[in-house]
Amino acid sequence: MAIAATEKQFTGKHMLMSIIAFFAVIFGVNFTMAFLANSTWSGLVVANGYVASQSFDKDLARQRAQEALGWTVALSHADGRIRITFADAGKAKIEGLSITGKLERPVTDKEDQVLTFSSMGSGVYTAPAVLSPGVWDVEIDAKGGAGADYRKTFRFITKG
Repeated sequence: MAIAATEKQFTGKHMLMSIIAFFAVIFGVNFTMAFLANSTWSGLVVANGYVASQSFDKDLARQRAQEALGWTVALSHADGRIRITFADAGKAKIEGLSITGKLERPVTDKEDQVLTFSSMGSGVYTAPAVLSPGVWDVEIDAKGGAGADYRKTFRFITKG
């Protein structure tokens, strides 16, 4: 008894489906990777990654010492001013700080500004700033307060 085997032909429809499947996988992976890269990138850029990595342990120790202070720092913005409020671990307002800062866009340097804060009393410090709509980063560097140094970066969005 002989069984006849039927050959399946690879037709133009099969080739078309193969090409569509191939490119669908390529486009799907590319779009997924682009979405993940865009949604998770913080905008942080250093001029030289190797040099930045050399100070990692020192930066980590400084961050831990800063956290041990227990300070509460709040940022707000309104009417062309950046306002920062400092309070210690006991919620007492911190006076006598010398605060400088940088106001930057996360991915461009076209609107960068240097900020010099002045004390308004009760632990409140303000600086004038030109804030167009969009995402902004403010990096502050506060010195004083019983010899403590405090550095923090805030990210906020202004509406237009």
